[in-house]
Amino acid sequence: MSGKNIKSSKNFWAACMLVTGISAALLLCSCSVVDWFSGHVSDEEVKDMDKDLGKATQKQSIYDESLKKFGLMLEAYNIPQIRVQSKMIKNETAEKDLPDSVSGMLSSAVNKIGSTVIYVPYDPNYVINETTTGGDIKRALPKVVIAGGITEFDKELIEKKRELKSKANVGDNFGSNYQYDGGAGYKAGSGISRMTLDLQLMEYQTQTYLSGVQTINSINLRKTELGWSVGFFFEGNGFTFDYSLNKKQGKYQALRLLVDLSVLEVLGKYFDVPYWQCVKGAPPDARMLARLKEEFETLNQAQQYAYLKEFLFFHGTPGIDRSAPGISDKELAVVKERMKYFNCPDYASLFLKLWETVPLEESRKRIRQHQKEQNEVVQKSQEDTSKKIAQYNSLIEQADNLYKQGGLPQARELYRQASLLLPDQPDPKDMINRIDTQLAGTQNQVQSQTQTTAPAAPAPQEPSSASKPEAAPQKPAAAKKEAPLNPFKKDTEW
Repeated sequence: MSGKNIKSSKNFWAACMLVTGISAALLLCSCSVVDWFSGHVSDEEVKDMDKDLGKATQKQSIYDESLKKFGLMLEAYNIPQIRVQSKMIKNETAEKDLPDSVSGMLSSAVNKIGSTVIYVPYDPNYVINETTTGGDIKRALPKVVIAGGITEFDKELIEKKRELKSKANVGDNFGSNYQYDGGAGYKAGSGISRMTLDLQLMEYQTQTYLSGVQTINSINLRKTELGWSVGFFFEGNGFTFDYSLNKKQGKYQALRLLVDLSVLEVLGKYFDVPYWQCVKGAPPDARMLARLKEEFETLNQAQQYAYLKEFLFFHGTPGIDRSAPGISDKELAVVKERMKYFNCPDYASLFLKLWETVPLEESRKRIRQHQKEQNEVVQKSQEDTSKKIAQYNSLIEQADNLYKQGGLPQARELYRQASLLLPDQPDPKDMINRIDTQLAGTQNQVQSQTQTTAPAAPAPQEPSSASKPEAAPQKPAAAKKEAPLNPFKKDTEW
């Protein structure tokens, strides 16, 4: 009886296996399942991919806003416009997977700053070819040049792996007439590589590097791996399923971050502005703060007052006239009050406090308003100068006509008026001297004729009387009073 039951049981399990196998075969034969297991790419997936390719996305860096804020900072600190060029920023490591140059990334980073920093590209082949083919290129030379390169790439500095496997077998040892096998596994790993970029700044005219103006920044690249698997077998037949996920940070994206941060830092050191405030969470540059304080302390008192007035103007402090030389008692009282407000023991501490806390938007508005007022003053001065030139030309034309007609006194008066309008012009002065000479000669001639026709006087008792006629030309006081040429004395009565 037991033998029949065993045989019956075997037949049952055989039938179950047969049905399961047929069902699995039918299931595997379906198109969707076959496509899934074979990794087939459907037409719909291709269409979806084409749609994604048709929508280009804007590439953004986490330092885009930092570079934009840095440009606003340069305007708020009244930094004049400057032209910047760069050498080829090359890959100086042995790693072949890195790009040969990141100069393109650097030019994009500089252009993100704004109009204060103008990037001058370095492309001698283009300039030579354009000049050869007749191009009229007026080159704008840079003030400073950025140099440097990718100096380090340490691959897989740290690498960790974890793996766990489990397996079970059920068979004769456990009272079963069939063999059951099953298992599961887990695998994980991670690694870190490091990449470093060096940038320096050099002066274009002298081709010398600027001391202390450089950056050395590094970034860590992470790589992670995660996977798991399960399997089941019956009488040697069964299935397994494996899953794995590998992630690693891109080298090119990491390089862009390095370039953006390094450009901000190296130009911030060159312009002497608190650039770290543009990067969230960045620590202050202690070396720059110490250097600025030391340099300020070496200035004379007049120079210190000038810097304090400049930054008090940036802060919008009332009672400060930045255009006036020196410092008034009222302005000195304002400085003392600010020292007390910021709890600063000396002028150097006050300067650093003002320097670090310039309100960017408010300062930019004040600077623009000041520039507008200065432009209006210049425009008015130019208009006044144009009017003076027109009046000057009219007086000179009238004086020239009178001089040709022989009206020397009238011409001299017009020349005098023209000289008062534009004292730096030599022509009216020359003509006045010429007319004075001619008038003096005419007077001498008239006096000589008068002495010749007059009755003879008694013979002089002294022999020196013969020289009196020669001194006669110096006698007429009226001519002496009108003749002196002194256009700077406007109160002279002619």
